Amino acid sequence: MSTPVMMTDIEFVQLPELTQKNHLYLYRENSALLRATVRAKVIRQAELDGRKLKDVSTSSQRVVKPGALALQSQAREPSSPGGDGRPDSDKSDASVELSENVVLPSLHVTVAEASLLSDTLTVHDLGDKTLRHPPLDDIETALDLIARDAALQSLCLLVPGTHEVVKTDAWRAAVGTVGLIEEPMVSLDSYLPVARSYFPQSRLGNLSHLSGNRRFLTRLRKFVEQGTCTPFELSRQIDLIVLGEMEGGEFRFNEETETKRRRRWVLPETLRRFLDDRDGASFSALMQLVDGLHHNRMLDPSEILTRLYRATTATLESRDRRYRRVEDPMHCVWAALLLANEHRFLNGNAFVSMDYLCQKYSRVAGAPAWFSSGDGWQAIAPLLEINTVKEPSRLDNARLEVQRALRARLEAMTGNGVDWFHCLTSLARSGEAPDSSNEEPLMADAESD
Repeated sequence: MSTPVMMTDIEFVQLPELTQKNHLYLYRENSALLRATVRAKVIRQAELDGRKLKDVSTSSQRVVKPGALALQSQAREPSSPGGDGRPDSDKSDASVELSENVVLPSLHVTVAEASLLSDTLTVHDLGDKTLRHPPLDDIETALDLIARDAALQSLCLLVPGTHEVVKTDAWRAAVGTVGLIEEPMVSLDSYLPVARSYFPQSRLGNLSHLSGNRRFLTRLRKFVEQGTCTPFELSRQIDLIVLGEMEGGEFRFNEETETKRRRRWVLPETLRRFLDDRDGASFSALMQLVDGLHHNRMLDPSEILTRLYRATTATLESRDRRYRRVEDPMHCVWAALLLANEHRFLNGNAFVSMDYLCQKYSRVAGAPAWFSSGDGWQAIAPLLEINTVKEPSRLDNARLEVQRALRARLEAMTGNGVDWFHCLTSLARSGEAPDSSNEEPLMADAESD
């Protein structure tokens, strides 16, 4: 890539060597299947070149205070107190400070400042919601330096396709200088390279053996024929085919029977089977059901979570009498993890959130000492916090039900490292106000990763 080249991220990660220092990666919103791979390749090449990794620099910038424009407009209105139209207006008001100096991240400073040690590389993702980002004019200035080959340090800028910088002249100039790595849309012409780039890094393990499976590729082609999709949507469809239609790397013989069985939307039964068995078949059935609730029944994530809460409550309270075995303490682990990861369902993709939760539960279930571990008590301890909600929603009520059921199960447990929980419960009860018939307590959202 010594000259400006437009290429897909699939082509980029297959390059044997990177010969330029600056990179611009444009990915699609809620997709970015190879974003981590692109980032890793750029960082690896920088390390081979002897360039140090560097965080985004900060600088003091003058910004308009919140509400300053409205205040300035009000001051100019003749009818407003102190306005220019009033003869008794206080002209000193015009000198009021409408802006302030704040410290903000700056890509301009990052690429323009000299380094005493060596050349550096900064990787910044403008779509990362956990980071503070430079203002638009600062990003444009940095891109202008790159376009004029005046940047002293190198930059790898990852940009979602919806970002406003993509519409600027500075972006187009920088792309014309260093080229662009872009995440493609999946069509009949591109679905095979996209699928084969996903197989080795699948969420279900290495699926490279499917590259030569004609029946699988035909099944995937039928999905793409329905319309173009993002790489992430294609990867999800690959997972669904593997989970729902295949076993041991081969398609099930009685696919029609399996399809009919999957159309029975019995969430409590399916969830209970997964919680007890934790095998491939039970995991597949649960994931298929959750995906069907979202795409077939068009339920939003909050409604899916509400149903998961109610199914979990039914399991904790042993309502289904078909299960005669002794109740598994791991059911409490599932309830705690579900409560602690509520934000994943409400702020992300329900299918991906469910996959993350099931994988985490399967790992934890193999560790009997989880209740007494740091992860365990940090996930469960927030459940003791009781708040009050005046007008609870369906989700609030469902969350409250599973919280109460979980506390009741934990209080009845002995051993398993939950002595600390009994102690905290006693302390919490001694400090709680009497229950009110007109108020519903609500657990504060717990968060544990």
